[in-house]
Amino acid sequence: MTHLLIRLFVPGADRASEQTIRLRYGQLAGIVGITANVLLCLVKLLAGIVTHSISVMADAVNNLTDALSSVISLISFHLSGKEPDKEHPFGYGRTEYIAGLFVSMLIIFVGFQFVKSSAERILHPSAVLFSWSSILLLVVSMLVKLWLGLFNRRIGKAIDSPVLMAAMQDSLNDVITTGVVVLGMIASRFTTLPVDGYVGIVVAAFILYAGYGLAKDALSPLIGEKADPELVQEIHELVTSYDDVLGIHDLIAHNYGAGRWFASVHAEVPSDGDMIAIHETIDAIEQQALKSLNVFLVIHMDPIEINNERVQTVRSQTEQVLHAIDPTLSMHDFRMVDGEHQINLIFDVVVDRDFVPEELRTRIRTELHAIDPRFNPVIVFDHTM
Repeated sequence: MTHLLIRLFVPGADRASEQTIRLRYGQLAGIVGITANVLLCLVKLLAGIVTHSISVMADAVNNLTDALSSVISLISFHLSGKEPDKEHPFGYGRTEYIAGLFVSMLIIFVGFQFVKSSAERILHPSAVLFSWSSILLLVVSMLVKLWLGLFNRRIGKAIDSPVLMAAMQDSLNDVITTGVVVLGMIASRFTTLPVDGYVGIVVAAFILYAGYGLAKDALSPLIGEKADPELVQEIHELVTSYDDVLGIHDLIAHNYGAGRWFASVHAEVPSDGDMIAIHETIDAIEQQALKSLNVFLVIHMDPIEINNERVQTVRSQTEQVLHAIDPTLSMHDFRMVDGEHQINLIFDVVVDRDFVPEELRTRIRTELHAIDPRFNPVIVFDHTM
């Protein structure tokens, strides 16, 4: 079914990175989500009315919020596809995250409402009418939700959409909550306890948990999360694949929506090389990053000495000191200002956030002084991303 829908409504589906194709994928996912969830809501609402079950009606309203989520995601796909303009030079890609945050707030509100309704049902029980036909409808709805989750997963991965991946997780959560409702209806047949109210609490808890997860996933990129390690590795491999680049550091990446990355990096190049030719290489790397990785990359050149034997010897000694302190330490931008009574060693050290900089600075200074009392390390600490 999924393959058929994609083939019918997304011409050129294999070019998912293109904005127009991505929009078609998003439209298809939104329309399918709205249709499926509205139908499921009506079916469950009918079953809830027939059986007088608060937990079934809670599950029905949960599907209604899912339909609204699909409406919001559909709108966000249209907004995120807008071209950059004067007011928003980086485009509108982050509207998907804002949409996800709005949906999560709505889901959390619904969850709290059903906690209240379920608590009232526990305090003031009323009979739940057992119905095999209602249970059958709920089981069918579980199968539909399972398919919808896999559908959203396939499209979400194809277009790298956080909204659709969240919808996938929400659909799978719905399968669990509906399953709990079915078990509650069966249990109510054998006891006079207000099982329906307790099951309603469980369903509400799932709704609240799903809302929390969606809010967390939406807020993280808006606040500014670190880049995907796989993307970082791809950028590293691309930049260092060119002969003129000896190494890179200080990679910073900013996300402006799914598949929209802006990054900067420092590239170490030979200080005695042909700067015009190296600059052309840097331009070529930036163009290749945009073409192959869809990353708008800006590269800063850091010239370093590679043919000065004394500088290389002292650099090697400094690296050995760092590795003796901790094998995970690394450095870059090494420069040496030689003198008769003092030799300034200027370099950056990359550390994780567990290190205390001043204690580490003191230890590095002590170890280098033991090699040559004239060594005066001038250290800048960089934190790993």
